[in-house]
Amino acid sequence: MDCGPYSCKPIRAFVEHPHVLLVDDCEITRKLIELLFTECACRVTTSDGGVNALEYLGLADDDQSLGEYNTPKMKMICIDYEMPRMNGYELLKKLKQESPLMEDVPVAVMASDNDPTLVKKCIEAGAVMFISKPVKEVDVEKLKTLMK
Repeated sequence: MDCGPYSCKPIRAFVEHPHVLLVDDCEITRKLIELLFTECACRVTTSDGGVNALEYLGLADDDQSLGEYNTPKMKMICIDYEMPRMNGYELLKKLKQESPLMEDVPVAVMASDNDPTLVKKCIEAGAVMFISKPVKEVDVEKLKTLMK
């Protein structure tokens, strides 16, 4: 292909990697799930608990509202159910019922316990998916299809 005096280098399109917030109190689990998301071309921010996740999102009770333009734009939030201080269900409810900025962000809940009552409770509170631990690559691939 003759481009005359101009360069013929291909132009790479800018691809934005979906941003995922991963909330789990176990560091090893966070690292493993973060790796799975990273391998699926996602950018991951991790948090060790619900309170810290709310602070990161600018939604903690003592935070002044950061406003729509300063709140991180998440494509997905994955929450461990069993956490100290604020469990995953409590965090899910805060995100879905008390934060208009987060109501459209898909939230998945992860737990070792696959109790149908627990699954139903989380789905009714707004979770898009309930994942039994250990989280697998196929789970992350399903979650990626749910990102908005």
